[in-house]
Amino acid sequence: MQPLKYFEQEGNTYRVKIQKGMFYFLSLPSFGGMVATLIYGSSKGAYFFAACLGILGTIGILCTTAKISFNTAARRMTFKTFFFTPEKEYSFDDFDHFLISKMTNIGITLNVSATMIFNKNGKEKRILVRQGFFVTKPLQNFTDELSDIMGLPK
Repeated sequence: MQPLKYFEQEGNTYRVKIQKGMFYFLSLPSFGGMVATLIYGSSKGAYFFAACLGILGTIGILCTTAKISFNTAARRMTFKTFFFTPEKEYSFDDFDHFLISKMTNIGITLNVSATMIFNKNGKEKRILVRQGFFVTKPLQNFTDELSDIMGLPK
């Protein structure tokens, strides 16, 4: 197997490398806006807006605590989206397909997301595993690497 770009391997468990830089980069303007609003704002509405920006920035920082791991021996995926949420487990047998979707505006791709679709007990579960900006190729490479880890046919 080739060296993994998007995962860290520990025995039979593969952990997704979380995009911490992206979350920190997106949180920085929120905190900057909060500080600017607190310095230059003079009304109660400005302070409320600053509090909302602070909460938004904190949520961005807490998103770096997400954990996604794949245990190939047990054929299970463990997923935790946020610091406060409990871990959820899904079986590889419930996996249906990947979905890579992109949002475009005026012909420019702005947001791209990779989602895993599970069919558990007749209900469809969608799990966002990775996001990106402008291009779909990195997410396609991510899903290809994940397919190899899960042992899916090409």
